[in-house]
Amino acid sequence: MNRITFHDTHVYPGCLANFHFGVNPGSPLLSALAEFSDGAAAEAEVEPLSSGEVIIRVEGYTTTRKTPIPGKAWRLTHDKTRDLWKVTGKI
Repeated sequence: MNRITFHDTHVYPGCLANFHFGVNPGSPLLSALAEFSDGAAAEAEVEPLSSGEVIIRVEGYTTTRKTPIPGKAWRLTHDKTRDLWKVTGKI
């Protein structure tokens, strides 16, 4: 399964992530497992928009501290210099 590793316990504008798979513009929706820094995980769907931009829909999940996080959609852009994806806004 495709994996995305977020650098925090939840997604927010400015949050960074690593995609452990390639994203190609024009590809169909991709299923992925979103993993968070506290060990929590959620199902996600990635919609490639261009070579450096995607929309990701993360299903609701609970952090390891038992905080419920509702499902949300986010726009991310790729920083090729650092090979990281950065959350640029909520959809």
